[in-house]
Amino acid sequence: MKYPGIERLRRFSTRWLQTGRNFMYPPRCTLCGIEAVCTGVSCGEQIEDIVPVLTRVCQRCGAPVGPHLETSGGCIDCRNEKFEFKRAVALGKYEGALQEFILNLKQNHGAYLGGGLANLLFYRNQNFFEQLGANLIVPVPLHWTSRLRRSHNPASIIAEALSHRLQAKYSGNILAKQKKTPPQTSLSPQNRRTNLRDAFRVRRPGRVKDLSILLVDDVMTTGSTANAATRALLKAGASEINIAVIARAPRI
Repeated sequence: MKYPGIERLRRFSTRWLQTGRNFMYPPRCTLCGIEAVCTGVSCGEQIEDIVPVLTRVCQRCGAPVGPHLETSGGCIDCRNEKFEFKRAVALGKYEGALQEFILNLKQNHGAYLGGGLANLLFYRNQNFFEQLGANLIVPVPLHWTSRLRRSHNPASIIAEALSHRLQAKYSGNILAKQKKTPPQTSLSPQNRRTNLRDAFRVRRPGRVKDLSILLVDDVMTTGSTANAATRALLKAGASEINIAVIARAPRI
């Protein structure tokens, strides 16, 4: 039975709560950072032109592929990789404006970009996310020494925004990077795999047991980082891991 008075009070309270949030944390345009909600039109271009839609992607690793290519078993980038995650999705290619957004997101002044990019990632892959039924959203963590130099972990901002969209639980501290490793960008694909061996651990294994987990990062290149983190989560008892990233970078 519905009570109109209670329903009106609920809507009124929700509006005031949102007003309070907007006062404390003014919404910003993903493209320019101005404290306003916009779709990029005020910046002179449509978001679809700035971050083109990935029309053809690998069903396994999310990499852009050519037409008429069957990729359920992987693509040229991942066919020979022993990925333990089920599937990866991305917003776009790591190039042009999207690359600049991510480079700015990594800076201490660029944290505001994370929420907007996460929203775009969600809307571009809404069917995938809604059918996924993830129980827990987890960001790829930074080593504690890296956190001393940064005010935020980009993956955490993206993951938290996705958790709100999916109404799924978020945990930013259940997965830890226990080993400091050289930057992946400085290594060959083969060395990237060995570089991250045993780099991650799950702090409380009981909290991931039998859960379907969405693992989130800002960029994915070879998939070595995502796979190493996936391995730690599966070892702790998780049932399935899927990956979501803002951008897919080309293999070196």
